[in-house]
Amino acid sequence: MEIKINKTVDRSVLEDVFVTALEGGSNYWYYLPDRSIDAIRKAVPKSEDPYLSTAILKAILDHDVKVPVNDAENEDEVIGVITRDTIQARLQILADSQYSFALDRHIQEEGDADTADIVFQYLTMGEVVYS
Repeated sequence: MEIKINKTVDRSVLEDVFVTALEGGSNYWYYLPDRSIDAIRKAVPKSEDPYLSTAILKAILDHDVKVPVNDAENEDEVIGVITRDTIQARLQILADSQYSFALDRHIQEEGDADTADIVFQYLTMGEVVYS
């Protein structure tokens, strides 16, 4: 027998994940190209939010910006795109995976750089690629 449950992921949980991942947890594998930063800043100027790690989520959720994420070792290689639509789909994939604990820790306000990295990899690529 299989029982399926839904989880509510508040915006504050996503913000925590983005800040923690972008400011340290995922720096070893991701690179935001200039076109991504330009699109983010066009939607959410520095005067509105000076911090890129929070502006990116605002741009995606509030302005439907599609944010390409590139490989840190090959800065020209797009490894994923984060959009409003992919966030929900990929969080569901994460919630049904062996890595669901990472999302649970952030929901319980107990996340850290490692769990943020796992969630951010799912948000970017739909799986854990880098470990």
